[in-house]
Amino acid sequence: MEERGEESLALMKILIIASLSLYIAGLVDLITLYTRGKRTSHRIATGLISTGLLLHTVAILWRSYGAGRLPVVGMDETLIFYSWVTVGTTLLLIIRYGRIYVELLTLPIAFFALSLAAIMLEEVRPLPLILQTYWFEVHVITSFVAYSLFTVGFSGALFYMMKRDWHGREDFLRVARISVLWGFMCFSASMFSGAIWAYLAWGMYWMWEPKILWSFILWFWYAGMLHLFYVKGMREKSICVTAIVGFFITLFTYLGVGLLMESSHSF
Repeated sequence: MEERGEESLALMKILIIASLSLYIAGLVDLITLYTRGKRTSHRIATGLISTGLLLHTVAILWRSYGAGRLPVVGMDETLIFYSWVTVGTTLLLIIRYGRIYVELLTLPIAFFALSLAAIMLEEVRPLPLILQTYWFEVHVITSFVAYSLFTVGFSGALFYMMKRDWHGREDFLRVARISVLWGFMCFSASMFSGAIWAYLAWGMYWMWEPKILWSFILWFWYAGMLHLFYVKGMREKSICVTAIVGFFITLFTYLGVGLLMESSHSF
C-alpha cells in the first residue's frame, strides 16, 4: 500500500513538472509575440498553455481518484487547485481578447504556486471526519476560485496603472473590474458555505481565529471597493489601487496566515 502511494505521488510530480514546462514554454512564446510581433507565437502559446492545462487537469483528476475526494485539503493540494483556476481563467482571457498582457503576470504567479505545490506535495492524507461534508468542498472551491479571480483583477489593475498611453488601456480596467466582481461573489459564497460547515463541524458559525478574521477583512475590503465604484462612482485610478492592495490582502489571508499563524485551517 505504501509503495502504491509513492508511485502515485511520483506520477503527480511528473504531471506537475510537465505542466510547468509547457506553461513556461507558452509564456516564452507570448513574450516573443509582444516583443517581436510574430503572429504564429500567439497560436503556439495558446496551444502550449492549453496542453499544460490539460495535463494539470489530469493531475487533479488522478489525485481525486487516489484520494476518493476532491484534492483541496492542505496547502499543497490547494496550491495545485489555485494555479489550475488561475491558468484556466488566463487562457480564457487570451482566447477572448488576444493580446491582453495580464498573462505576463498571472502565469508567473501560477508557476510559483504550482512549483511550491510540487515541493510541498505529500502522499494522499485521509480526510478528517469534520471535513467529510459537501459544504467543506463548496467552501474551499469557491474560496480559491475567488483568489484566482482576485489575482487576475490585480494583474489588470497593475497594467492599467503602468500603461497610461496604451491603445486599449480600458480593457485592463474592464478585466480588473469584472474579475473582482465575480471574485467577490465567489468569496461571498465561500464565506456562507464556510459558516454552515463550521456549524456542522464545531456547533458555531464564527470563531475568533486568524484565518476567519482575515477572510472577513478581505471580504469587507472588496465589498467596500465595489460599493464605492457602483454607488459612489469611484475613479478608475482608485479602483486599480484598491484592487492591487486587495491582492496583497488575499496573499496574506492565504499564505501568510497559513504559514505564520496557528489556525484551524490547513490552507
